[in-house]
Amino acid sequence: MANNGSYLLVHGNNYSGNPIIQQFSTSGSTSSIYMSNFPGLGSTRYDTAWFSGGIWIARDNADSPILAFNTSGMMVGCVEGATVSAAAGLTVDSSGYLWASNPDDDTIYQLDVSTGIEEGSSAPVNRGITVDRNPFASSVIITAEGFSSDASIEVFDLTGRRVRADRFSGVYTWNAVNMPSGVYFAVVSDEAGSSVARFTKVR
Repeated sequence: MANNGSYLLVHGNNYSGNPIIQQFSTSGSTSSIYMSNFPGLGSTRYDTAWFSGGIWIARDNADSPILAFNTSGMMVGCVEGATVSAAAGLTVDSSGYLWASNPDDDTIYQLDVSTGIEEGSSAPVNRGITVDRNPFASSVIITAEGFSSDASIEVFDLTGRRVRADRFSGVYTWNAVNMPSGVYFAVVSDEAGSSVARFTKVR
């Protein structure tokens, strides 16, 4: 559960088993669906934390245990497993820091999701990614500026499974001719944080 200051936000499943976040008024009556459709989330979720314009979700995934979605259901950020290996509990404090409890090492992490570094831990900082040929049939070109020479790129499918990992030097061509059609996410990362782009393979 999370609170956006006006409503209690409860993360669960709808009647079809798909993840949704429903908002409740202070009297406990259902107000409306706050968010639905979370691509790449996976089936096991642990906690949520509200931020202005979206929600952080802790999930069972070693590559990226924390994902951020905007209210349109688009993934807009992540915390990678290299930063926090697992996350069970989340909250955002009044200063905007994301706090995550890690059951793997019994540690609570304070993540600065605005500048990317806080107390030795990195976190997502959105720097623009441009995707050429989207949707694409066989290959896609991913470009981004502002990343260091040590940047890396990872590609995830809609289930959150990592299907590609490589170094990133500003421009990257992913040849996905043997991959199934569907939605994919590219995460470009360096020591300052990560940015995410969504694209679709057809045919």
